[in-house]
Amino acid sequence: MIERPSARLILLDPQDRVFLFKVHQPSVYDPAEPFRDPFWILIGGLVDPGEAFAQTAMREAREETGVVVEHVHWVWSRERVMQWRDKRVLHREQFFLGRAGSSAVDTSGLDEKEKSWTLDHRWWSADEIAASSERFEPVDLGRYLRALLREGPPTEPVTIA
Repeated sequence: MIERPSARLILLDPQDRVFLFKVHQPSVYDPAEPFRDPFWILIGGLVDPGEAFAQTAMREAREETGVVVEHVHWVWSRERVMQWRDKRVLHREQFFLGRAGSSAVDTSGLDEKEKSWTLDHRWWSADEIAASSERFEPVDLGRYLRALLREGPPTEPVTIA
């Protein structure tokens, strides 16, 4: 099985809202729980060869939002099998917490592929996520984010579903 190392960034603005993209790519889904409608995801992407996961999270923030994040903290980990177009792929994800100095973003750095599946973007509070009927990835993002904001970053990364 192909492995896909990925880094995700929990980018918080000064009001502790997280930045998310609404995407729609029906050919990428969790075969254990197929969901092919649009959903909201964190900033992130594939770890390039020779790149550390944390570097990827910071690079993706710059490319996808124009936000320069200088320090990140590894807070969550997840492994799962995904259907990635016509292949089964083992996603190995590390989630990092980073801070933005403001809520200003510039998504013009998205590449053509990313633009093709990105429908929207916005900042969300943990309460808005928890109260929303929309789908998020991770599915329990509202609960995880509330705990992270309440307790602060863990000393060791937490494994999430």
